[in-house]
Amino acid sequence: MYSIAHFKCPHCHEGEFFKSRNPYDFKNMSSTHDRCPKCDRKLYLEPGFYYGAMYVSYALGVAHVVTLWVATTVLGIEFEFWNFIIFVGATLAVLTPLYYALSKIIWANMFIGYKGIKNEKTANSTQP
Repeated sequence: MYSIAHFKCPHCHEGEFFKSRNPYDFKNMSSTHDRCPKCDRKLYLEPGFYYGAMYVSYALGVAHVVTLWVATTVLGIEFEFWNFIIFVGATLAVLTPLYYALSKIIWANMFIGYKGIKNEKTANSTQP
């Protein structure tokens, strides 16, 4: 959870995962490091690895819509159908860059486990 909340390397929790920490920096929005700057862990496990993050992004979007629907129902806020759709669309449009970044880091955390700061180059060179 720490690496997701702070956009850090899933392997060491110290190196930056994205080249820009700001998800709303549209110039560098999808830029991730090829290797962690701290532990040198490879962050691209295979070509097209982050295409799977689309499933996570979809889940975040569905959770967003369901949360808004439950919140408006519980709070007793009455929306006409199309007004609710516009409200959901507007909030999704604003939060899409954040969800995009979260989906990539969540996907990476599903496949890259925490091992600490030990440098991967050093660890690989000591093994026979």
